[in-house]
Amino acid sequence: MALILVLPGVLFAQIDEEEKYYESILDTVVEVQNPVYKPVISLGTGYLSFWGDVRSPIASPLYGNIAGKLNISTLFGRKHYSKGNVFVILGSIEAHDPKLSYQMQQQPLPLDELNNPIFVNSSFNTNIFQLGLSVEYNFGHLFGPAKRFKPYVSIGFSTIFFSPKGNFKSSESDEFYYFWSDGTMRNSSESGPDAYQARIIRFDKAFETDLSGVDLYKQGSISQQTFSIPLDVGFDFYLSDRINLRVGTAINYCFSDKIDNYDSNIAKAQGYPVQNDINDIFSFTYFTMNFDLFSDPKTILVERVFAMLGEDYDYDIFFSDADGDGVFDRFDECPDTPGGVQVDSLGCPSDTDFDGIFDYNDKEPGTPEGAIVDENGVQVTADVLAAMFNRKGEAVSRQQVSLIPLTHVWSRSLTYSPGQIPEKLRMVDTDSDGYISFQELMKAVNEFFDEKNNLTLQDLYDLNEYFFAQ
Repeated sequence: MALILVLPGVLFAQIDEEEKYYESILDTVVEVQNPVYKPVISLGTGYLSFWGDVRSPIASPLYGNIAGKLNISTLFGRKHYSKGNVFVILGSIEAHDPKLSYQMQQQPLPLDELNNPIFVNSSFNTNIFQLGLSVEYNFGHLFGPAKRFKPYVSIGFSTIFFSPKGNFKSSESDEFYYFWSDGTMRNSSESGPDAYQARIIRFDKAFETDLSGVDLYKQGSISQQTFSIPLDVGFDFYLSDRINLRVGTAINYCFSDKIDNYDSNIAKAQGYPVQNDINDIFSFTYFTMNFDLFSDPKTILVERVFAMLGEDYDYDIFFSDADGDGVFDRFDECPDTPGGVQVDSLGCPSDTDFDGIFDYNDKEPGTPEGAIVDENGVQVTADVLAAMFNRKGEAVSRQQVSLIPLTHVWSRSLTYSPGQIPEKLRMVDTDSDGYISFQELMKAVNEFFDEKNNLTLQDLYDLNEYFFAQ
């Protein structure tokens, strides 16, 4: 029984492997000529770092505020080595130079509307909204179209909207930040009469002062819009034909020098240190995932009708037809059809009355539907059936049969507990030792067929299952 159960699975597995083999021969991957490329959508995030007049003590492209990027690109050119991009970056820029803040407070302070001094410092924060276009080159002439790793370089033009704010006061105590020569930040001036009572305070980064709305240095209001030229370099890692990971850094040279509310004109007018004479610069170091969702595939799978298998291939095996019925043996479901018998597309003769006997062997081709027939297709009468079931003395005795239990292949209907025989099977444990031996199993099976015990067929299945499970 176990052999009967396993053998079909082995045969089907072998047939399945053969079908996969011939499918692999007939299936060919073909590169698409002149595929149509559609726009690619990219989403990512990175760090905005400021490189203007005001700089934080930590100067690194990987240090700054987090920003997000959305990019839509499309290839152009005959060989698609170039790409056009439309991008949006949304985030914020922040910087503070404590040393510069100390120097600013040593000069005459700007006054508010009531002529009270404002203890200014160099801290600033601004939201950034950047919208731009760029042209990109991917070095396809050097790396070819099939490489998984490619560098790129791009240059573009963008417009930037910003709104700088300063952090001059503590939001907790409404006191100005005073920068001392020892590098600390306190709640009163180092040169004031109460300096001995000064305490160190925390820089809360509340950014309560709108720098674009006040003209602290009488240099005119700050425009909240400017332009920039972004230069972007990096690498693309192609995870598949439609998804790639990009790692890059964009350096933005701005047309304004007042994103940080500080430039050389303000420095000269106020007596502050002149940091540099160039416009503000900021960088965006990022990674994005690029999704090519709409372009034509670069390769397609072509299913060929014929394939050349080579001179050494045994074509006789592939195209053999042992019974000569016109259906190759690989597809013939009835491989032993006699010569001259008409067959269908599967190689099987017709069976007009559907009694299981092919017409060429059927001596009674018009058998009624559902009738019981013999090996010649002749209907078996009721009297013959009755005689078959009333025969006595023809059965083989139990002593003449060698019964060998098979491994557990039946479905389980009991839940077994280790070391505990199910209630309905305890009668089989004749020596009451808590274990059903092979001899006890054989005895119970023999008594079942001799109708000497009360076990059912399902009980016998469960007994067999329990014997191998205990």
